[in-house]
Amino acid sequence: MLFQTVVNLSLFFIAVINPVSKIAVIAVLPNTATFHDIEVISVRSTVAAFVMLLAFAVTGSFILSVVFHVQLYAFQIVGGVVVFWYGFAALRNGVFFEVDTQKKLTDLSIVPIASPLIAGPATITAVITMAAQHGELATILAIAIALAVNLGAMLVAPFLAKPLVQFNLLGVLIRIMGLFVASIGASMGLAGIASYVATLR
Repeated sequence: MLFQTVVNLSLFFIAVINPVSKIAVIAVLPNTATFHDIEVISVRSTVAAFVMLLAFAVTGSFILSVVFHVQLYAFQIVGGVVVFWYGFAALRNGVFFEVDTQKKLTDLSIVPIASPLIAGPATITAVITMAAQHGELATILAIAIALAVNLGAMLVAPFLAKPLVQFNLLGVLIRIMGLFVASIGASMGLAGIASYVATLR
């Protein structure tokens, strides 16, 4: 049961984190960026994102219910809107986030790659919601798997980015992933509405 839950959540988080968008980020890095630079950026951003998401997975429900007195269904509805908008923007624009290539390469690993590109509003919302619904252990394991997949995508990005850009496929892939992310957001919002309606009976 735990295995199936972790697999399902891992696929869910992979879609929300969207490794394809990280290939796009690597593609717009300056030509002076070496493979070692990309390795450092990838590992640092993954570790930073995991720490942030781990904190929200463990404390998110407590913060919602005790500190802010927010019901989970309300967070699901608003979070679903955030995730939907994030995916819709990618579907419309063909990018998830624009990177300031004038920054130092090491600065990019935390902002914007670790946050908001990996541990952004959409991912944080999903982590808090899934931890409350499926438990912290399954959620943390799924986060670790999804981040490992994302890290792999970032490490192979230098080899994939050039042909994808050359044949104008990167924007298409991002729009497809945006459609999936928007659908996930809609599902989260509808689940929140259903939970609220159930409390009225």
